[in-house]
Amino acid sequence: FLQRQARSTNVPGLKLWNRMARDSERRNPELANDLVMIGEIVKPHGIHGKIKVYPYSERPENFKLYKEVILQEPAGGRQRLYKVLNSREQGKLAILQLEGVASREAAENLQGSMVWLRKDDFPRLDADEYYWHQLKGLTVISDSGRMLGKVSRLFSTPAHDIMVVTGTGHEYMIPVKGDIIRKIDEQEGIITISPPIGLLEINI
Repeated sequence: FLQRQARSTNVPGLKLWNRMARDSERRNPELANDLVMIGEIVKPHGIHGKIKVYPYSERPENFKLYKEVILQEPAGGRQRLYKVLNSREQGKLAILQLEGVASREAAENLQGSMVWLRKDDFPRLDADEYYWHQLKGLTVISDSGRMLGKVSRLFSTPAHDIMVVTGTGHEYMIPVKGDIIRKIDEQEGIITISPPIGLLEINI
């Protein structure tokens, strides 16, 4: 499992991994500090307790990497840790077998539950790779020293991911590309960017 360590990285081959719900903090802020919401149980599968999970990453194969998940009952109910016995993909869904869930009735009781993963349990990434949640809250400055604000959220487009930076009275949409994101310093909590001419002016 990934042990998150502070690091300072120049990012010519920057790559981001989205394994979080876009609204996880809004839906449950007290859990979001240590956990990342990665999916939702949609329905049972078969009669032996398997469950179908919709992954927020849109990558059901990711669940093969997880040894344990935390399920939270709908509407912000109680949480419980489950060991993942096996996982496979079925289209856009992941089919999981969890320890202690051995019947369809037991699986039906989990329907609608949110699936969370501990941040420290994400698989290890290369030096120039980051998960979305690692960038949220970091301060963004330009290479000329201009303070732009903090990363408030991220979203995907067909071309690349977009980092939304919110400052005093301004919001900037920064493409996450190696020629723009020059340095990520997790220890200092700073992202340095080299914005092309006009990028900051076309933002709100």
